[in-house]
Amino acid sequence: MDEGFRRRRRSERASGPKRGDGLEPILKEIDELIGLEPVKDEIFRLVDFARVVSLKKDRDLPVSNLTFHMVFTGPPGTGKTTIARYIGRLLYELKLLRKEKLIEVDRSALVGTHLGDTARLVQDKVKDALDGVLFIDEAYTLAGGGGATGKTDPFGQEAIDTLLKLMEDHRERLVCIFAGYTTEMRRFVEANPGLKSRISRTVEFPSYGGDELFQIFESLVEKNGFNMTEDARDEARKVIDDLARNADENFGNAREVRQFFEALQPIQAERIAEHLDEVDDIDQIDNETLMRIEEDDITYYAEHL
Repeated sequence: MDEGFRRRRRSERASGPKRGDGLEPILKEIDELIGLEPVKDEIFRLVDFARVVSLKKDRDLPVSNLTFHMVFTGPPGTGKTTIARYIGRLLYELKLLRKEKLIEVDRSALVGTHLGDTARLVQDKVKDALDGVLFIDEAYTLAGGGGATGKTDPFGQEAIDTLLKLMEDHRERLVCIFAGYTTEMRRFVEANPGLKSRISRTVEFPSYGGDELFQIFESLVEKNGFNMTEDARDEARKVIDDLARNADENFGNAREVRQFFEALQPIQAERIAEHLDEVDDIDQIDNETLMRIEEDDITYYAEHL
């Protein structure tokens, strides 16, 4: 091989981005997320700890058998999957994971219908997630209700037992994050001592308040190129305040706001389409009009909830 080529490739590698260079930008992205202040604090503490562990490993200093397996608890739509992806990116930048990836699964991806199926399914998913993060949503369903009902679930228990063994076998190459409702997840962890002993921390995700939900809505409007009249903005705020006021434990938080935003788009389009026959030239409808959400769009949505 041409020595000049080797030198050029070495120079390119030396001048290119290095693992670790992306750490601060990721932390900045997390800090700029709407709400989730206690979650951010916990993630920043995790990063401080991980930095020290990474430094010790770089210097061949002794490090105890540490793991970064976690439990995420809280209602749906509060950013658990998003934060899990960030954790994968952070641990990759800190050289504690070899790959920047997240594999998301739930009970249906881990539990088979016949004897022996479950162990194989779990092994396959763990293999896919090796050197990255395995995110298990609604993990409590593996225990027939998370230990809350006392029901036995042999297939779910087989998935848990197989996963525990693989977590131990691949402790240097796998981070598992178990997620679900707060009460169910606490019971699930308490009912599985082997799992509890392997969890390094639990992160509680709070519901969003009305102000935060409205900020999320405004960000969706802006990111998708729409604009709102002031009257539309006031009406949207009322809708979102009502959503927050009537929220229960099953409230979807940011997911509900996204559904609201997505439902507005066909309503807005139908309003505009009604006026197409009234113009001689379709070019008379300017781009601002096409991308404007008006008060009537919001009130129509509210009346047809």
